[in-house]
Amino acid sequence: MEEKVYEYLKALVAVPGISDTDDEKMAAERIGEILKEQSNFQVYPENFGEIMIPGDAKKRPLVYGLVRGNKSSGRTVIFTGHYDVVGVEDYGPLKPLAFSMEELKAAFEREYSERMSRRMAEVRSCEDAGEMHGREGSSAATLRAGSAHDPEEDFWKDVVSGEWIFGRGAADMKGGLAAGLAVLDEIGEQVLDGTDRLNGNILFLVVPDEESYSAGMRGAAGFLMDLREREGLSYDLLIDLEPMSRDEEGQEVFLGSVGKCMPVVLVQGRTAHVSRCFDGINAVGVLGRMFEKTELSAEFAEMFDGEVCMPPTWLNFRDRKREYDVSVPARAAGYLNVLSFRSGPEEIIEKLRECGYEAFSGYIDKMEEERKKLEGKLCGRRILRTENVPEDIERTAGGQEKKQDFEVLSFAELAERCREKDSDGFERFFREQKTQMEQKIQNGETNYPQATIELMTEVLDWSGITTPLMVLGFAPPLYPAYHSNQMAGKEGVGSFLFRKIKKVSENAGCPVKKVHYFTGISDLSYCGVCGEMDFSGYASETPLWGDGYRVDFKEIGKLNIPAVLLGPWGKDIHRRTERVNRKSLLVELPEILLELAETAV
Repeated sequence: MEEKVYEYLKALVAVPGISDTDDEKMAAERIGEILKEQSNFQVYPENFGEIMIPGDAKKRPLVYGLVRGNKSSGRTVIFTGHYDVVGVEDYGPLKPLAFSMEELKAAFEREYSERMSRRMAEVRSCEDAGEMHGREGSSAATLRAGSAHDPEEDFWKDVVSGEWIFGRGAADMKGGLAAGLAVLDEIGEQVLDGTDRLNGNILFLVVPDEESYSAGMRGAAGFLMDLREREGLSYDLLIDLEPMSRDEEGQEVFLGSVGKCMPVVLVQGRTAHVSRCFDGINAVGVLGRMFEKTELSAEFAEMFDGEVCMPPTWLNFRDRKREYDVSVPARAAGYLNVLSFRSGPEEIIEKLRECGYEAFSGYIDKMEEERKKLEGKLCGRRILRTENVPEDIERTAGGQEKKQDFEVLSFAELAERCREKDSDGFERFFREQKTQMEQKIQNGETNYPQATIELMTEVLDWSGITTPLMVLGFAPPLYPAYHSNQMAGKEGVGSFLFRKIKKVSENAGCPVKKVHYFTGISDLSYCGVCGEMDFSGYASETPLWGDGYRVDFKEIGKLNIPAVLLGPWGKDIHRRTERVNRKSLLVELPEILLELAETAV
């Protein structure tokens, strides 16, 4: 089977399949061709094929193959993964070789030889300089050691070891798909000749778009429901064949996947000429305070059984000016990534609301503090505002200004203000704007986060609100937290399955360790509904929720598939140094999958 896995991998990597591009469908076609050639599907062609994702503008398909055992059981193990990959810009001059595993490895080997030749020349030069002074130069010793001089030392060791396979997607995650395809073919042949030990069935299912918005796995719920009813299946275990890390304790097996949402923050301050900056409120300043309060904030970092999810980090931050001028920015916006084990979107937005109030008041306090410092430099003379100070700045009887009022609203609250103004008019306006934004996304003119900012801005304009405020909403994608121990009626099943996986893996010479949550975000989020997380309010706080983007929680809740992340040992995914371990992929993983397919159900 080792040779078959390698040939499948080589064929898959050769097809770019970069996420959210037209090339993505080419990867699906290649997988379909491989399935068509497998002996079981030549006998049962009705058991494999492509299913178009409902509403997908790029017309990308799910590709599947179902091998039915000989024991008339509905119990089923699913091998799944994504066929898209990230781009290859980071390969630089080697970009043309990124999808050719053998040529890329040869290029890395040449580069290694050149680097070593340069290093040895530098060593000799340093040694000659040391001899002139009667001692070995310290630089020569450093160059010999190498590690301090070369930040990619581990990579170069792997290049010359012969133990690794290189190429975009070799690890993430065409390696896992190749192993799954090879095992599927092996079991399919055994079923035909009556030598299989299956107690059930094997479903191979691959999806697009995992590297972008997970349209594939979100769209797979309906297909899996239909297939289950049509074929009388029960889904007992889903194995997502993503690449895993490994250390001295063993290779990771994840029972769950972290939740992720993407809050959007839109700030409206008050514009002013820079020469009269205290007349305004700089929206960038308020957003900056929001950034300070949330960026890498440990208050948001949740714990579970000794594991921690990473705190929020901002992915975009800028003013909303469309041209240059010397005015204080009236608006600014950005979005941030928030991970969670337990918290749902409604709880997260309330945390952000509190941060928003503190950010606004903190910036206004700073303005007052700095104004007073300037007045001190002017020997107590006040820095007066212009005559056009808005009426919402009131003064006490003594002439002192009160703090400027501001609000922090959720998008749903802003939309409700608009409906109070003109319900029918706003609904017509919002439908038109939303349709335009969805069309721009489909045409590749923008993306979901940027389109969300644009749509929130349009709604704020329509509202007619001119006073300072902050609006909080969400942009797609949404990944609910998932754990195979926490689905209603299936509590603890993940740990039960891990004990089986551990035994099988150790028999294959691959020690494993249990980890609760994969924090890199994965399609496991759409395998079931866990815990008491409430997503009912997410739709109203997400301007682009609807036909263009949705998560069918009801369908996913009906599936509730016990799932784990278990794939080959990989390193440096999404980098030019991406690689997968040869023995792990070609020998260990197929043996593990074959045994699990036969015993897990």
